[in-house]
Amino acid sequence: MEYGINVLSLLPVRSEPDHRSEMVSQLLFGEQFTVIESKDRWIHVECALDGYRGWLNGITCLPLNMPPKTGNPDPSEVITNPMRVSPLEAPQSSYLILPGSTLPNLDPVSGEFNIGELKYKAHGSFQDKPAQVNPEKIAQTALIFLNAPYLWGGRSIFGADCSGLVQVIYKINGIAIPRDAGQQVLKGKSLNFISESIPGDLAFFAPPGEEISHVGMIIDEGHIIHASGKVRIDRFDHQGIYQSETERYSHSLRVINRFFN
Repeated sequence: MEYGINVLSLLPVRSEPDHRSEMVSQLLFGEQFTVIESKDRWIHVECALDGYRGWLNGITCLPLNMPPKTGNPDPSEVITNPMRVSPLEAPQSSYLILPGSTLPNLDPVSGEFNIGELKYKAHGSFQDKPAQVNPEKIAQTALIFLNAPYLWGGRSIFGADCSGLVQVIYKINGIAIPRDAGQQVLKGKSLNFISESIPGDLAFFAPPGEEISHVGMIIDEGHIIHASGKVRIDRFDHQGIYQSETERYSHSLRVINRFFN
């Protein structure tokens, strides 16, 4: 296998070729990759969306005969709501896929799409998505993940870490950003003042003198959504994130970046 695609609901990306090793990320259904090397039943891959590298169980992946798509995803092929998909030749074998999954070559009328020579049908409705990025729509998308548990390496409604959360929200809206907060903060355009921020901007956090360790998305003036224990909405100002339960600031603000025009 030189190139491949995930055709499971979620596929762990691990730090080493072992089921017991750390999960550093996940692939959602329809996400593609390039194979770097193989070891037994494991493959070391580079994910097409963000260039992130890790190990997959190769027997769960479908080979592709051409390089994967890179750059910003086509939002018309990325689903916003959970839905079931099934191979056309085996409609009884349906399974659930999650927000952020990609349906290549999707026909939104019939719900049919294909991966290589295999044809599938998605059982759900598809929303029209604007050609241009809509900040309010990005903020609305974020609410899909509210109360999902925190999960190191996670990128789904069943569990997400802070950077995985904002990455998949952006993907649904047609924007590709790096996987980790320390990589994300190096992209986009930094704002000079918090008053310049709008819904969809990303805020990055770290204790004084330390490297970026947390990220969240501004959803309106004075509030941010982020993964900390769970995906939650907290108050936000020039000092950082204020949690009402503890009555203290949990994260210190360092910078706010914008990733769209």
